[in-house]
Amino acid sequence: MEGFSPSRDRARSGGSAEQKTLDAAPEVSADAPRNGKPAAPALEAANGITPEKGQSERENEKKAAKEKISFALAALSGKDNAGSVRSFGFVRNLAWMALALTLILSGLVATYLGNTASKTLLKKNHDFASLLAGNLNNQIYRRFTLPTISIFGRIALRNPEQYKQLDQIIQSIIQGLHVDDVRIFSHDHTITYSTNPSELGSTSFASPSVDAATTADGPIFNIDSGIPYWQAFFRLSLPDDTFRMRTTYPLRIENRLVASATEGPVMGVLEFSQDVTKDMASAIRFQQLVLAVTLLGSGMLMGVLLFLVRRAECALAARMAEEQRLLLELHQHEKLASMGRVVASIAHEIRNPLGIISSSAELLLKKADQASPGTSKILQAIYDETKRLSRTVSDFLDYARPRQVKQEPVDAGFVLAQAMAFLAPEMAIRDIGIVRAGQLDDPLPVLGDKDLLYRAFYNIMSNAIQAMGGSGTLTITVSRAEKPVPEVLLVFHDSGPGFPEGQMAQLLDPFFTTKDDGTGLGLPIVNNIITGHGGTLTLANAPEGGAEVRISLPKAAN
Repeated sequence: MEGFSPSRDRARSGGSAEQKTLDAAPEVSADAPRNGKPAAPALEAANGITPEKGQSERENEKKAAKEKISFALAALSGKDNAGSVRSFGFVRNLAWMALALTLILSGLVATYLGNTASKTLLKKNHDFASLLAGNLNNQIYRRFTLPTISIFGRIALRNPEQYKQLDQIIQSIIQGLHVDDVRIFSHDHTITYSTNPSELGSTSFASPSVDAATTADGPIFNIDSGIPYWQAFFRLSLPDDTFRMRTTYPLRIENRLVASATEGPVMGVLEFSQDVTKDMASAIRFQQLVLAVTLLGSGMLMGVLLFLVRRAECALAARMAEEQRLLLELHQHEKLASMGRVVASIAHEIRNPLGIISSSAELLLKKADQASPGTSKILQAIYDETKRLSRTVSDFLDYARPRQVKQEPVDAGFVLAQAMAFLAPEMAIRDIGIVRAGQLDDPLPVLGDKDLLYRAFYNIMSNAIQAMGGSGTLTITVSRAEKPVPEVLLVFHDSGPGFPEGQMAQLLDPFFTTKDDGTGLGLPIVNNIITGHGGTLTLANAPEGGAEVRISLPKAAN
């Protein structure tokens, strides 16, 4: 302390003019202007940034950040920068409209095809009925009308003999042909003949077709149904006589001796009916089949389309969420990069003064033999704190400006052994044992930077020692894997309390720490080193307790 006593004496007596000037200077805060200029521009000027330029760049950065956040929010809402909807709601609505249109068209197509099938099936019955009506007209005229007029002079069906003769002729013709309700109407709509004798003389069975047949050139066909057609469409089975085809035919006197002869006068109107339920049922079943196939195909197509739309929506939502995450990460990285540049500038500016303070405190400690114990404690505290600040500054600089990784052949096992040897005295003092396992003594060739790998191994083991506190065990397992890719694996397992379960995802974030005096940059720096070597760093808690750090590094070719 003798070498510094003159300065102390000068300070007590007022000191030199320079010292008096400094003592007389007013106290100025870190943010207050000095010499009429702000302090911040001095640092910016040291980095080549003028106040006007720095302000402009900061405003531009804020504007860009706002635009990115707006874009991210727009991505979440399903809109792009132009405001157009990016979801598949329109496609879904279009699909439902297409389904509705398909159902309508399916109904129309089924109806058309069913009617066509009905007409096709009924045409067979029409042809048969036309032939039967023509045959009845011919047989009645030749076998009944002409003989009856020759014998009796006129036709009077009230005569039982004439009626019986006509009934025998008609029954012989329709036998086995599934024809029912054969009637013959006179010109005044009276039933003069019927297969059901109780209808004779009645006029209540004459339909408008009877009048129309007197002037028609051919048969008239009508379908009589016991139930509405739409009800028949939804029934599984139809009973007999549900649908009957009624044929009305004019009975004429045949006088066509030559082809050019005109048709004879109408003697009466013939009417008979047939059961066409089976044919109508076939047409209805065909309609049902067409409609079912169309609906099934449309439903399957709609289901596939909705499934694809849903998949596309999920993929789009995932992509937009990923875009938002990446944008937010980019914004966060830009903020961290800006902060890192500022921190690096500040750290660089305070590193040299810290070194001077640390060296001065160390020199004073060496010459503190005659100093009071209180002074020695103060000097020791100054020295310790400056060393801690120096390490903190170094961590900031290492994280803000990571060193370029060298690509040199390195034996990772040898580097690990060096770090273990350096920490061995401290581990012995704390009563912490080391358990070596695996291929620790075998060469572990990797391509990388020896100094950076040393620092990574040192930081991991130092963290393990601090986490265990007192006595404990640090197990280091080293192995080599050839598949799927050649790599070197190092596992550090300590017997400490392990990592906090709720904070596992944040341990590699910069400036996050669970220590009172930590900077939160130790593990992020280690992660940067390992990833810079093309490896991976994994943090976990071992099943048997304690923290486990796994490092994987690409193995160098022999």
